[in-house]
Amino acid sequence: MKRLFVLMAAMLSAAALLLAGIYIYYQSKAQELGLDNDAVREYGRHYLFVSSDSSQMMQDMFDDIFAACEDAGAYLEWCGKGTQRSYTASECIDISIAMEADGIILYPDGSSTLEASIDRALDRGIPVVTILRDLPDSSRVSYVGVSNYQMGELYGGWLLSLMKKGTNRVCLLQDSGDTENETQLLFTQTVQAVHNGSSNDEKMDLFTRNVDSTVDFDAEEVIRDILLGPDAPDILICRNSVQTECAVQALVEYNLVGDVQVVGFYVTDTILSALKQDLIPVTMTIDRKALGEDCVQALDDYLEMQRTSSYYNITLDSLTPVTMDHYVKEEQAAQSGEVQA
Repeated sequence: MKRLFVLMAAMLSAAALLLAGIYIYYQSKAQELGLDNDAVREYGRHYLFVSSDSSQMMQDMFDDIFAACEDAGAYLEWCGKGTQRSYTASECIDISIAMEADGIILYPDGSSTLEASIDRALDRGIPVVTILRDLPDSSRVSYVGVSNYQMGELYGGWLLSLMKKGTNRVCLLQDSGDTENETQLLFTQTVQAVHNGSSNDEKMDLFTRNVDSTVDFDAEEVIRDILLGPDAPDILICRNSVQTECAVQALVEYNLVGDVQVVGFYVTDTILSALKQDLIPVTMTIDRKALGEDCVQALDDYLEMQRTSSYYNITLDSLTPVTMDHYVKEEQAAQSGEVQA
């Protein structure tokens, strides 16, 4: 009888620990969602964000898409974030299928199996929206990002203002996740924009170099070799925040400020500081709020009507040392909820 009592007590203790664990888990989830002990929020849809890039730029993108999802009554989860192992985009899409997610927002990583994974998701009724990089040959339902035509025009305009008389060597950085077609289109449009606006005194030798921006050390090493090599460029065009930050670091470490003009991409504290100190002449900015809203609209439209726009164009703009103060004020006002006049 005594042994039975001890066994029952042990079972009750184990059950109590299990219930306590479940309670703690859901309490932590409630805190993560911004809920207090007396509030429970229900979400109509569950979307997954898929990106193997965990840079500050991508974290900011996630935050704005998360906010747009909340406004629309949906919950956004970053697939694989915070786990002990890293997952490819293809693996995350398969996880999303197993979880029966309502939709997927994808930043492609160049995986060879990615298009097949997107096709499998749509076959299971899960629409996929790509951001910043497109996969038009897949069954993704929509692309939300900047057109390569617009980007080439903007880059071309800045190259015209930065080029000197004679031949200017210009290096356009590629990322390991960029598709060949997109890079070629951007390359062609940049060349055309410069050709249409340059004089006979200014010539451009444009070439590309590939960088794996998901690995900081690789990006630092490749950019350092480019800037210190025998054929160093006069102008370096970056395609994301990691490349830009690595380029700024190299300019300072190797005393190249003024010798190489860096056209940056995105705005982080490091990049903003580089602008303030006139280390770089310009960086590109993207309308993150519009990107988040368009992602949600694309998924909602497809789920409700089985169709949506195949392309949402996001505005790309430029930020310079002259315009950065106004940009900072706008950002601060947006974060505090104020309306700028």
